[in-house]
Amino acid sequence: MSEAAITRGQSQPKTAPGALRESRRRFDPFPYLLIAPIFLLLIAISFYPLLYAVYLAMTDASMLRLARAQFIGLANFVRLINDEIFLAGLWKTLRWDMAVVLLELAIALPIALFLDLKFKGRGFVRAAVVIPYMIPPAVAALMWVYIFDGNFGIANDILVRLGVLDSYFSFLSEPFASFVIVVIAMVWAGTPLMAIIILAALQAIPGELYEAGRVDGANAWQRFWYITLPQLMPTILFICLLRTIWMSNHIDMIFIMTRGGPGFANYTEAVYSFMVTQRFEIGYSSAIAVVLAVILMTASAFYVRHLARKVLA
Repeated sequence: MSEAAITRGQSQPKTAPGALRESRRRFDPFPYLLIAPIFLLLIAISFYPLLYAVYLAMTDASMLRLARAQFIGLANFVRLINDEIFLAGLWKTLRWDMAVVLLELAIALPIALFLDLKFKGRGFVRAAVVIPYMIPPAVAALMWVYIFDGNFGIANDILVRLGVLDSYFSFLSEPFASFVIVVIAMVWAGTPLMAIIILAALQAIPGELYEAGRVDGANAWQRFWYITLPQLMPTILFICLLRTIWMSNHIDMIFIMTRGGPGFANYTEAVYSFMVTQRFEIGYSSAIAVVLAVILMTASAFYVRHLARKVLA
């Protein structure tokens, strides 16, 4: 036998089966200890409130007698089926989501394209664009209330001076007008976030794609339609999903500006749940919130599945 063969044989020692099984059974708890704090925190701030809300939805819990709540099963959910305010709120929530998200996207995309250009003072403009999003929703809502106030609002003053209106008009006392005003306020406050996220996605598009487009003779519109938009589509669809979820649960702007009114004109499901809570009916308001959460999770699951199959594939 040659020396090389002997060397190869010595360099490949056999492992005993018992030692191999022992190494496979060895358990190292250290990695699990490292993630244990964040896992416990996640349970405390996410899973426990979720499970508690489901429990409350199946009780007659009230703020006045929370400790004496009685289990009533699905009675609150049966009550929802016959609740005209809740049923109408499904359409109002969908209308609110679509109006806000689509308008934000329609405005944010051109803003992001503009901010991606190179011009003097671009950094200042980018910082200024974010200002509406930095203003607390309560402050922004009060600002828009004063702008469209029926007695001394600047919007009324301008429209009367231009001859559009004969006299001051109470916008927030009219169902459709109040909805339009709240949507405008929310779009003003939320568009900067979407614009900045789209801008970040724009800057991640490889420049080689545009160079190839120019070589092939593509004009600016063709480069946008066949290069920029397809590259942005995953980001656009994802942020639209997030904004839809956020808007479905949004209360601040609607409640502060209109209290959900006039009447029930702006009662989205989130606002309705909040108003029921003010009547101390914690069990029924939890049932509304649980149904809304189930609808959002179901719709999101189908949306993400479509996104993964059609867009990200």
